[in-house]
Amino acid sequence: MNTTVIKSVICFIILLVCPGLSSAQKRFKVSFLLPDSTEMKRLSFYYYDCHERTKLPVSASYNNNKATISQSYNTLNAQILVKYVKGDSEYAMTIFTTEKPATVAIPGPIDAADPFKNCTLTNAQDFAPEFLAANEYIKDAQNSYQHLSDSIIPKWTVEDSLGFYKVQKANMAIDSKRLEYISSKPDSYGSFVLFERYSLSLLPPDLLLQRFNSIFPAEFRNSEEGACIKKYILERAVIEGEKKAISFTSRDIDNNKIILKEIYSKKNVLLVFWGTWCAGCIAEIPILRNIRQQYPAEQLEIVSVATASPIETVRQFIKERQMNWIHIVNDDSIETLYQVHAYPELYLIDNKGDIIYRYTAYPDPSLENLKKTLKARLGS
Repeated sequence: MNTTVIKSVICFIILLVCPGLSSAQKRFKVSFLLPDSTEMKRLSFYYYDCHERTKLPVSASYNNNKATISQSYNTLNAQILVKYVKGDSEYAMTIFTTEKPATVAIPGPIDAADPFKNCTLTNAQDFAPEFLAANEYIKDAQNSYQHLSDSIIPKWTVEDSLGFYKVQKANMAIDSKRLEYISSKPDSYGSFVLFERYSLSLLPPDLLLQRFNSIFPAEFRNSEEGACIKKYILERAVIEGEKKAISFTSRDIDNNKIILKEIYSKKNVLLVFWGTWCAGCIAEIPILRNIRQQYPAEQLEIVSVATASPIETVRQFIKERQMNWIHIVNDDSIETLYQVHAYPELYLIDNKGDIIYRYTAYPDPSLENLKKTLKARLGS
């Protein structure tokens, strides 16, 4: 076999092997020890998935007074949320671990006021003290925001744009202060978690990207978790800066395939994020129904995305409130894509994929600005 053939074979093997190596997933294993096995069933477990940007449940195996969980993870350290429920009270603790088998020993008797008090961690960390220090650091900014909000919001009107932007600026000041704290501890994974959890939704995307690249070490930035953070910031920049809709593929409540780009390439689309539990969303339904009646589906398509809503409850809403448009239910990936942090949230997308109206860009309680935009584009 000549040298050229050998090199070709080696290259072929590398191409086959490397993707498997790069996508190999890490796996955590954590055991929880309680003094009383009857208390075990009060625990529930979740881990954070950086692609989904949410906490996903994980099942445990039980052996007397020990519960063990194991799951693949894609963050730098596995982020595990433990909940303890007794009666109407719920307590939670978040621990961070790696692929090393870890143990959380909860001493007895269980403290009714704090079940996780004095627990012993082996091969695991608890960043709660650092998170508390961060909260203390931003307390003055939070107090200023609360004072301003309490003085403006109760008497706020849609015409008072100055008051709205004052409150918004004070809210952003909280994140700016938190970013100061994070910058003071760049090598701490706790700071990285704080940046991901609390700093990405309000501050300008270009600032966030610049600070992300300058604050954290390469180990953090170049990780799978770091790539998810950068993707999130860049997608926000597209939505807010370029004002471009991001297409998605999903299934509606009747299992029909929905591709957003295929819809908006033919007509305007009103994309609505809501929930059956959201009073503001429910109050908005008659307005949306009137819009549906005024503009036929050939001109305007309404696509509602319900979150954390039982599918049968959504069906009941559709029937009783005559919500005659497309409904997608509990596809969290769409909320993540559009970075929805409050409900209701609405986007009006034209047939070029441009976002020409966004509800939270400025409060529009009765959707009067939306109606004006629709009238200007589609007529009365």
